[in-house]
Amino acid sequence: MSLELYNHLTVYGSVYETTHRLADTDKFVNWTEENFNYVKYNPRKDINRYGLSLTSLDGGTSGVPDLDSLYEYNQEHTIKYTERDFVTVTPVYRYPNISKLLRPIKDEMFRSHIIKLGPGGFFPPHRDFKGMEIDSFRIIIPLKNMDPPEFTFIVDGIIQHWNTGSLYFVDTAKMHYLFNASLDSAYLLVLNVNLNEDTVKFVTNNLKHR
Repeated sequence: MSLELYNHLTVYGSVYETTHRLADTDKFVNWTEENFNYVKYNPRKDINRYGLSLTSLDGGTSGVPDLDSLYEYNQEHTIKYTERDFVTVTPVYRYPNISKLLRPIKDEMFRSHIIKLGPGGFFPPHRDFKGMEIDSFRIIIPLKNMDPPEFTFIVDGIIQHWNTGSLYFVDTAKMHYLFNASLDSAYLLVLNVNLNEDTVKFVTNNLKHR
């Protein structure tokens, strides 16, 4: 059933825009910078990338352990956290336009965060899923400075062109990677969303291009 639901999402494309939209993304990014501290994303790797949690283990924004490598953190601390343990919204969620936009899926989100890629920051080629069971999907909202060629986000071999503030479904079971070649930081909101009929409808009932 889960694979059938995921296939329902991907039948419309590997990446596609919806009518859901976050207004005033510059204002939102500035607000996060003024009120919170972005912390190193996967601090075990020397890459210029930072994060700010939208959901976390305890509702805080320390990034521990939600912005760490869960695999390595679990091994180090002999614990078994999964992405689904990070469901408590942080104060970042209280930003009015964010809470309004995401209210329909608030209880279906886990381990969600803003990614801040500084100059030279990147994620190498990877897939977010393994095996035959897929029980979640990714939503991305480009917030700032995500325009190619300065910033490249490649999904299944194709460079993506984003409309800032729009909510996109992205099939991250496909090979994808991203790189910031500019002198400015790039910001994107990454949501991990539980896969069920309601969340699929949240996306597919609101396609921008029908």
